[in-house]
Amino acid sequence: MAAKIYITGSGGIVGRHTLNALAELAPGAEVIRNRVDLTNLAETTAALAEAGPLDLVIHLAAMVPVADVNANPAKAYAVNVGGTINLLSALAGSSARMLLCSSSHVYASRGTPIPETAETKPVSVYGQSKLMAEQAAQEICAASGRSLCIGRVFSIHDPDQTGSYLRPSLEKRFAEADPDAEFELYGADGLRDFLPASAAARYLARLALSDAEGVVNVASGKPMTVADFARSLAPFPLKIKPMGQSNNLVADVSRLHDILGEGNA
Repeated sequence: MAAKIYITGSGGIVGRHTLNALAELAPGAEVIRNRVDLTNLAETTAALAEAGPLDLVIHLAAMVPVADVNANPAKAYAVNVGGTINLLSALAGSSARMLLCSSSHVYASRGTPIPETAETKPVSVYGQSKLMAEQAAQEICAASGRSLCIGRVFSIHDPDQTGSYLRPSLEKRFAEADPDAEFELYGADGLRDFLPASAAARYLARLALSDAEGVVNVASGKPMTVADFARSLAPFPLKIKPMGQSNNLVADVSRLHDILGEGNA
């Protein structure tokens, strides 16, 4: 089991849950939280040098909210791709294993569960930035012989989410909605693979602490329509009016279960 772990993005929702999971799964490990801007190579290099020899790096830091990414795509690429490259540059000479947190948004919509071998075809700036981060990490780690596992996380949700994520967006609308009126919902019939952020974080921690390499889908494997997800959160019965185009992103989690064994997050 890893004795010294460096984690980025620990202040985010997945990061906080990952810290809790590590405290339980690797109680004897020393966990060092990144405190520097990964887009600054000099700061990142200094922070990794100060950390000393590492056994494992869990890289969760990313620019995720759709509104923020679309408003500033240059920053999204700088954070998601450049930050990953800087982190790996700062790790030069270290043999530390890496767990890179990626996203289901690297895939195209598909009517059947998506395996890790499916075509990658991002339709968003965020998805493209995460795919580029994956590709850079794969090539850099292969060249240096570093063990790399990429966890592609599907649709997570958490009570503490804010901003443009689906759950807080829905909850804000519920608070302002007329319970007797139609509730317009874009992509209502689309299938998603919803998983609490705490469960996703536990999967990521378990993958990081394993010797698994390559891409692994991190999800429940249980399809649910966006409409049913909204109904599960609503404080009143919804009269949903589907709007726009629907698409599907549901994971084939066979590899996840093969690696970690049949069981719970």
